[in-house]
Amino acid sequence: MRSTWPFFGGVIVALQVFAVTVPILAAVAILLPLVGRLGPDEAVLGGGSSVRMRDEGGRVTMRMTNTAYAQLSVPVAGEPRPRRLLLRQHTVGGTDRDGEIRLDAWPLGMPIDLRRAPIYTIRTVGNSANLSDDGLFWTERNGRRSAWSLADGSWLFDTDLPLTSFAFEPDARRVAALAVADEELWSRGAVGVITYAAPGRVLRRVLLVSVNPLRGNALRATLTASRLVSYTEAAQGGRVIELPLAAGPVRIPVTASDLDIAHASVPAGLKLSLLRPWGE
Repeated sequence: MRSTWPFFGGVIVALQVFAVTVPILAAVAILLPLVGRLGPDEAVLGGGSSVRMRDEGGRVTMRMTNTAYAQLSVPVAGEPRPRRLLLRQHTVGGTDRDGEIRLDAWPLGMPIDLRRAPIYTIRTVGNSANLSDDGLFWTERNGRRSAWSLADGSWLFDTDLPLTSFAFEPDARRVAALAVADEELWSRGAVGVITYAAPGRVLRRVLLVSVNPLRGNALRATLTASRLVSYTEAAQGGRVIELPLAAGPVRIPVTASDLDIAHASVPAGLKLSLLRPWGE
């Protein structure tokens, strides 16, 4: 019996210590976040640039890594004011393989926003990239430029030729772009893709189609020797975009919101066909 008293005494002491320390630990858990808020809240995003050269048995390769940050105000459909974004552009390029491009976007509000995951990320293969002031992120690979929306990170269109730009009003800027048709469109006779876009969104996309497959192959091979132009013409009822070709020009009247395919003119053996998004 005497030997059991030390055991019960130890249990009683342990319970007393537990009863005292649990409230203290609970109070500390509650107060620590409050104390932390008394100091400045901050978030840090890292990044850097580097160059690496390697000699592999006489074959010298080089890889360059660049990280840059930018602040932009981007118009977003449905929002009364442009959205302020912090953009991190990370580019890896070199001589040994295709480059890699990544763009991360965060809302620019409080430090806590930067501790969260980006609201969107663009990843693609390319040789160079740049931000433009029209709400677009441009990437380039082997001469083809791709436009991405800075509002949500979605791909918008490709172009193999310089854009033609114009405006119906100061706040109604428009661009037209031309890209050689990709291989998956060849079965439809597609020669090129003409895109009509407003800042940050595509209004219409049409295919230039050749009825003759052999002629289509020849046109695809020479399409980049031409370029889109835009002008006003009273006979066409206003603004027109034109693609000069050896067989004759492709002329498409445009309004502020669409391409007027019904009144377009194309050389014999060619036609225009609407290119609808997947699922429509």
